[in-house]
Amino acid sequence: MTEWDSVTGDAEPGDGEECLTGCPGESGEPPGGDLAGHLWMFDGGSLWDLGPAADDADADGIPESLTRTAADSVTVYSDRDLDGRVDRITELDASGECRVSDLDPQTGLWSPTGLGRLD
Repeated sequence: MTEWDSVTGDAEPGDGEECLTGCPGESGEPPGGDLAGHLWMFDGGSLWDLGPAADDADADGIPESLTRTAADSVTVYSDRDLDGRVDRITELDASGECRVSDLDPQTGLWSPTGLGRLD
């Protein structure tokens, strides 16, 4: 998984992503200013701007997700509670392996909530 490994927490910025410094760090508070309307996530003390949500993954008429593709995988970043912070990452690799991880808002830790294979 090239963009975000939800188990180890390793992040690599992709196209359109920007690491922002001097941000709220570990506070978990939503950023303001230029990030209003963007999806964002913390990695350690860094804040990553993933860009504006473009996909409506839950079909409610409100874009809350964005999709990033790499040579061998697709990753969907979702903000299910619409606060701007990514709280679900769904990864699908070329072999059909699928992994879903959810953010615990209290601890800031990612937990795998779904593992499987698409055939």
